[in-house]
Amino acid sequence: MFESRVEFSQATFGKPSYSFQSGRDDAFIWPSITRVGREAVQLAQQRAGNEGTTGISSPRRYLWDEDRYTPGWRFNSTQEPMAAAAPLTFLINDEGVPLSALPLAERLPVFAAHYSRSAVMTLMLTELLAQALMQINSVAQRTKMPNATAPRHLRTIILTLPSAMPKPEREIFRRRMQEAISLVWKAMGWHPLDAPFDGEQTRVPVPHVHMEWDEASCGQMVYLYNETQVNLAGRTDAFFAAMARPDRPLTPGEAAGKSLRIASIDLGGGTTDLAITQYVLDDGVGNNIKINPRLLFREGFKVAGDDILLDVIQLFILPAIQQAIEDAGVAAPTVVMDKLFGNAGRMDGFSTLRQQATLQIFMPIGHALLAAYENYDPLDAQAEIAANLGKLLPQTPTPQVLAFINGEVQRAAGSTTFDILQTPLVIRLSALHTAFLSDQLGIVHCLRLLSEVVALYTCDVLLLTGRPARFPGVQALLRQLQPLPASRILPLEGYHTRSWYPFNRRGCIENPKSTAAVGAMLCLLAIDLRLASFYFNVGDLLPYSTIRHLGMLDGNNMLADDNVYYRDIDLDHADFALDPTRSFQLRGPLRLGFRQLDNERWPASPLYTLTITDPQLARKLAGDTVITLKLAITSSDEQGAEGVKIAQALLADGSPISTHKLQLKLNTLAASASGATHYWIDSGSIYQR
Repeated sequence: MFESRVEFSQATFGKPSYSFQSGRDDAFIWPSITRVGREAVQLAQQRAGNEGTTGISSPRRYLWDEDRYTPGWRFNSTQEPMAAAAPLTFLINDEGVPLSALPLAERLPVFAAHYSRSAVMTLMLTELLAQALMQINSVAQRTKMPNATAPRHLRTIILTLPSAMPKPEREIFRRRMQEAISLVWKAMGWHPLDAPFDGEQTRVPVPHVHMEWDEASCGQMVYLYNETQVNLAGRTDAFFAAMARPDRPLTPGEAAGKSLRIASIDLGGGTTDLAITQYVLDDGVGNNIKINPRLLFREGFKVAGDDILLDVIQLFILPAIQQAIEDAGVAAPTVVMDKLFGNAGRMDGFSTLRQQATLQIFMPIGHALLAAYENYDPLDAQAEIAANLGKLLPQTPTPQVLAFINGEVQRAAGSTTFDILQTPLVIRLSALHTAFLSDQLGIVHCLRLLSEVVALYTCDVLLLTGRPARFPGVQALLRQLQPLPASRILPLEGYHTRSWYPFNRRGCIENPKSTAAVGAMLCLLAIDLRLASFYFNVGDLLPYSTIRHLGMLDGNNMLADDNVYYRDIDLDHADFALDPTRSFQLRGPLRLGFRQLDNERWPASPLYTLTITDPQLARKLAGDTVITLKLAITSSDEQGAEGVKIAQALLADGSPISTHKLQLKLNTLAASASGATHYWIDSGSIYQR
């Protein structure tokens, strides 16, 4: 398991001149220009420069942004040069688009690194692919396996997706994965550079990509396999009969003890997902029984682990710093706090330093607080963290960041004694536990809503997966809400699996986030019938689009009934079309979002931004003119219905408007309501007045 942080950094393995002398000009070439995970986090925390951008928190948050990134990308090194290096320099253009996918006249290599943030996902996947190819063919790995002299080929890639990812974004993710494979294969010399990547001219087999399974369903797969095959030696019928709730009403034709309804809540770093699946046994006997799944409900919210971290910083860490600033003699501490740690969206020249302060100070302290809370005993009312900020940091912040913070406070206070690292921090863990059981944290509202759905479906078991599911407050809240008896709520942290589980520690699951990877592996093995005595119909475990009601979002990312423009949307049918008689009025820029349920208190998710690109038309709208719009479904031969587009635009007098004067652009960033274009980790804006 590793973080999704990405930093641009060129890999150097030796002097290129030595490679040329050996007769191999590519001996020291690495087919990637990014670093991922813990290495990327360390690079980001040690950055000394403040020009341009060297990385982002998670490219998956910005899959929607395919525009040229104006600030540009730089390598995270001492000199911070432009983020372009061989061999990718000659395989992509300035926006990060593979040259082989462009017309011949437009195939210009990188001159200025302005890759779109969506293209950074491609670059991240190239690094992961390169690491996987290196590992499976490394000497250490091959000597552990049979046929050590035979080269290994990557046959399959599985991408588990959050339930909250809408279909248009999912298709972009699929395209980014294919582009990453293309770039690595061409960089390694396994495919002609200029030929379109179709897999036919390759010298090395191209891996097959699976994107059918969501993370919450994969956690259920781990639970089912372990209970039926490990704990009950393949007696699937006995497990179903033992776990089925006697009070759950049966549907017509459903036999008692022959079905199981499992819900799983997966709390990740960026999304919280729910999947409710009904598993039904066929008419087999003994161990010769097949499990047939049917997905009843899936939902996801973009409030998760990183949002818990932000809430903890704002509730417990920032107040301590503000008090220290006030004690230093600053007359208006809120103004100083806003300048140092707020200023969302303002161009004041401190954006990079503000981001570095968040990466080097606030996030490590927040992680330390949450790590201590993971082991908190709710019966221990005296447990606390009491230390100066500097003692909680794994490494000292850079001098530039310290000078930025200390200098501003010292100027405002008229003294030279303030040091942010000496700020005392005293936090009772019981206060953090109370925050989970109240509405102080944003995740609480989401868990309450998901618990309502679990209770509505009368589930037999509720599984909790993901790293934040380890927090005592999350488990206590769900036991308090009691969507099903507390004995049927099972956190997969510490769940006993024995030795078959790849990421086990002493026979137990250490990190419940790993269930997504292991569950996906089990799904693939079940498709190939490679799981002895475990017969599972994986083909029925397919996701569906959660875009049902589309309309204008308010500032709280809610979709009121009077703001819904289109209802009962079904993107899973290729021939679906929106009602051609439906239209809505446009008076200025707006955000279009969606929700799944026909309930206006159900949270909505942003999907598109609708803007006016023609200045003259914008001035007309600023007066008393309105535009009447109609939308239509976009589709492709491969994936069917994908999203929506502008079908017709009319002025109030009925005269048509060219759709080129309007822009309907994908934008799924949850913070876009405030005009933000960056997630809080990337902007560093964590203070709200």
